[in-house]
Amino acid sequence: MKNNKSLITIFLIVFIDLLGFGIILPLLPYIAERYQATPLTIGILSAAYSLFQLISSPILGRLSDRFGRKKLLIISQIGSTLGYLLLGLAGSLPLLFLSRIIDGITGGNISIAQAYIADVTTKENRAQGMGLIGAAFGLGFIFGPAIGGALSKISYSAPAYFATAISLLTVVTTVFLLKETVNEKKAITSKRTKISFSELKKILSTYPIGLLIFIFFFLNTAFSIMQGNFALWTQKTFNFDPGQNGWFFTYIGILAVTIQMQVLPRVVKKYHETKILTASLIFMFLGLILIPLSRHPDFLYVALFFLPLGNGLANPTVQAMASENVPKEEYGGTLGILQSAGSFGRILGPIIGGEIFQTFGKDQAFYFSGSIILIALIYLRLKLKKS
Repeated sequence: MKNNKSLITIFLIVFIDLLGFGIILPLLPYIAERYQATPLTIGILSAAYSLFQLISSPILGRLSDRFGRKKLLIISQIGSTLGYLLLGLAGSLPLLFLSRIIDGITGGNISIAQAYIADVTTKENRAQGMGLIGAAFGLGFIFGPAIGGALSKISYSAPAYFATAISLLTVVTTVFLLKETVNEKKAITSKRTKISFSELKKILSTYPIGLLIFIFFFLNTAFSIMQGNFALWTQKTFNFDPGQNGWFFTYIGILAVTIQMQVLPRVVKKYHETKILTASLIFMFLGLILIPLSRHPDFLYVALFFLPLGNGLANPTVQAMASENVPKEEYGGTLGILQSAGSFGRILGPIIGGEIFQTFGKDQAFYFSGSIILIALIYLRLKLKKS
């Protein structure tokens, strides 16, 4: 693959960034419960992060189109550092919400990283390049939850402070190692980098971009329902603590990295992207409905195998297909809108999942998320037949 040095650098930056996120994620339900938060409130807490990520993703993406990827990455990483620090200092539920809002605003920088990869890859290897971000996510979930679980034995603030230090490291890495890919003087004069609702409407109505945005929304809604309820489900079903849940997230991360680094590059050479996307939805459906059917902790390893397999193939495929259908000067904005669709799903998912969990029982949330993936699969096949 061309531009290996640039890809390795952005991979390292995203990995360190996601390591901090992985440290915090499994602990949020337990931190919130200290302030008598209900499952619904915990769902809203997760949604707060995604709501502000939804707003910020296309804005950060467009700004990176105009002013450069490197500058916007540094600014957003500093914001994430402040969010983690506030999480460690939080002594009340409102401050906990504020910390997630700050981190959500700056969490839209994933669209910048994706645009950077689109800048330095060709159409033929773009899915593989996008897979590096998925691998960074996976590595973050290998080491992050394990570190967070271990540090939680000291206090629930300790993981947040460690994430703060990790986030500061991403700023230093970006400043000294990342090369700019955007010609600022040329990009800033381009009218195509302006943010407008008319452009959003145009993108949503354009095939296949509109289809990909809706599919990405369905994927993230379903996955966030699982993500927001998994720790509570294992706590009630198997009496798991944060450390035990952390190891399951680590298992998912190991699988995700293996799929992104070993399986995806081989698959994209043999099969068309639409076939890969179809198969990935089937795998995700299986993983989601098998979780509540797991009556022994060991069977969870089987159920959770299908989730990173489906998610690891679906996300880079959708991102690559989206970037292949827009001009280079619109990479950041288009991928930002795609990330906003994902954020919207992650807003609705935890709220819906928390309400279903609380009202209808701990298993029903997973069956509901599985049905969302099934709807996405049917929608995809119908659209492909019409095209």
